[in-house]
Amino acid sequence: MIKKSLPTLVLSVFFTALVISSIHAQAATESLESKVKKIVMMMNIVGAEYEAGIVDGKIAIAAEYEESKVFLEQAEGRFKRLPAPTAGSTDSIDGIFADLAIKINSKVDSSEVLLLVNSINAGIKKAYDIKISQTPSTPVSLANGKAIYESKCAVCHGLTGQGDGPIAAQFNPTPAILANPKLTGDDNTVAYDNFQVINVGIANTAMIGWADFLSEKDLWDVTYYVRSFSNANVKLPLIIAGLATEETAAGDDGSTHAATVIAASRKLLDTSLEIFKKGEIQEAADTAIDAYLTYEGVEAALLSKRKELGLRLESGFSRLQAEIKRKADLPHVEKIHASIHADLSKALDTLQEKISFSGMFIQSFSIIVREGFEAILIIAALIAFLIKSRNQDKLKSIYSGVFLGIAGSFLTAYIVREVMHINASSQELLEGWIMIVAVVFLFWVSYWLVSKIEAEKWQSYITKKMKTAVSTGSIFALGSVAFLSVYREGFETVLFYQALYLYAGEGTAGIVPGFIVGCAVLGLVYYLINKAGVKIPIKWFFAFTSIFLYYMAFTFMGKGLHRLQIGQAIPITQADFAPHISWLGMYPTWETFIGQAILVLAYVVALVYTFGIKPEVENEQLKKETSHIQNNISAVHDLVEHISHHAKRCEIFLKDTKDQDLKELSGHLKEIDEKIHELFDHVSFVENRLQDEFEKLGQSAMPVEEKKGLS
Repeated sequence: MIKKSLPTLVLSVFFTALVISSIHAQAATESLESKVKKIVMMMNIVGAEYEAGIVDGKIAIAAEYEESKVFLEQAEGRFKRLPAPTAGSTDSIDGIFADLAIKINSKVDSSEVLLLVNSINAGIKKAYDIKISQTPSTPVSLANGKAIYESKCAVCHGLTGQGDGPIAAQFNPTPAILANPKLTGDDNTVAYDNFQVINVGIANTAMIGWADFLSEKDLWDVTYYVRSFSNANVKLPLIIAGLATEETAAGDDGSTHAATVIAASRKLLDTSLEIFKKGEIQEAADTAIDAYLTYEGVEAALLSKRKELGLRLESGFSRLQAEIKRKADLPHVEKIHASIHADLSKALDTLQEKISFSGMFIQSFSIIVREGFEAILIIAALIAFLIKSRNQDKLKSIYSGVFLGIAGSFLTAYIVREVMHINASSQELLEGWIMIVAVVFLFWVSYWLVSKIEAEKWQSYITKKMKTAVSTGSIFALGSVAFLSVYREGFETVLFYQALYLYAGEGTAGIVPGFIVGCAVLGLVYYLINKAGVKIPIKWFFAFTSIFLYYMAFTFMGKGLHRLQIGQAIPITQADFAPHISWLGMYPTWETFIGQAILVLAYVVALVYTFGIKPEVENEQLKKETSHIQNNISAVHDLVEHISHHAKRCEIFLKDTKDQDLKELSGHLKEIDEKIHELFDHVSFVENRLQDEFEKLGQSAMPVEEKKGLS
């Protein structure tokens, strides 16, 4: 069993390693990103402290002015310790730092300082290709923030943020009063202001920077807990698909989730159009993608209710980005923009509908049937093929692939959402690459099956010999197809059900029954396919299975490339002539069109080779082998005649002898002569039979036109 499970086990280990390597790569990226963020935060504090410390070219608050100089020195030192960027240069930033130091010492107007601060921050972020969000990327936990604050901060700032902690009196200046609305109140500050200070600390005070001791999530949790001191109902950010939208009051449930997400997506959509009007093409395209990634916070729930609307919105966002990138006419872009807005309105209405038990049952049932149908078709076809070809002992590789695919789906969904907190763009990339890998195996198995279709007169031979035709490589491919089919569909299914539970609120009663009935329907489909498959002639079964797997490869190619486009791994180039057919994975872009065209060409070439070139090559080889056999038969024929001739001569010589032994020898020679003639006749029969069979085989491989010409 270990050997038979090995192929799918190897593939599952490969994907596990891929996820782990992604985690390590993400950790390395986050390390550099964290350093850049600290510098940007320090520079922001430089601007804020300078603005408070200098008024009309004179020192208003000396401490604030001095802190601006200290933070500038620290930020510049950290900047010089950064590794060289992989693309671009930071030489100009060094000069801006020098200019900024001169202007701060000269006590120029704060607007000039802020301009240089922004230039430095923009240059650093561009050089290291890092985007800094001023909101958290994961949900905020006030309970965690409270625990951290009480263990690390209350000793100085006090349990209620009044600056009266047990050791507060030891410090000069004394710890800040965090309950002061001017420091943490919604009317005077935003959460990011406090977040920056907690990250990097305050120069010339006992307030250290906590970025080296706490994770970013912990820092945000503490930030929002601190803000609860001066805000009776502190506002928490609503996290959507790795992006943070406008804040919502703590305690709000998921009933406003859809409205908030769609409102945020609309806002980004409008911003994209405004930027496009200014001629900033790349920025407009990026903002359009951000609008889609924000919408993805409700996409799974929408797909579970109205799949066609969800797919239309996905296509609309892709078209918008493509048209923006190709600098289409403004009226055309505005038309797509308006269409997306209209569909977003329909999506909001759909998502806010109150659903009964029966409605939730139907949605749950449709998710498992829709997502599981493709996978169950592939699995059932593979199992029926192995049974049909008398390879029942190989079924364990399929079962292992299914089991590992299910386990991998849950594991990946957990890692993506709970461990890596992967954003929507990265999730699209993961799904895209899974589908592209699946294309390779689906296409290989499809070709392998079609290559086994032979002429009708060889079917009985194939039925007997297929048991040995399924090699180790074939088993690996079959098991891999089973794993990838279940893994890809299962991963999406887990996320869909997660979204369904989120939007169901307390009305979740129909979800489990719908899931169970859906699984029963899939089981029935599996049973019927296996029963029908066993009764179908092997030639037609091979043909049907091959075509079906190729269809899946074709759709996976289009959908996989489209996912990579959404994840911004490959560009989106509009192809107006190409149709949009979602069930075929066809999208109106050059990238998806070329990818699927290559797959079609590869399949045509494979068919031409299998049914055109390969038979000709095999016929030539058979001719050579037949000629060689005929030569050997002729040699045996001559040898038999030679032996027969000598036997007859010996019989004549010994015919009249009186010696008993010689008479007995004469009798044996006569028997030899008879046997040799019998062998001669049999050899001649075999030679004639072989010639007849070869001529029949040549006739069956001959083109129809040639056959007509001979009749």
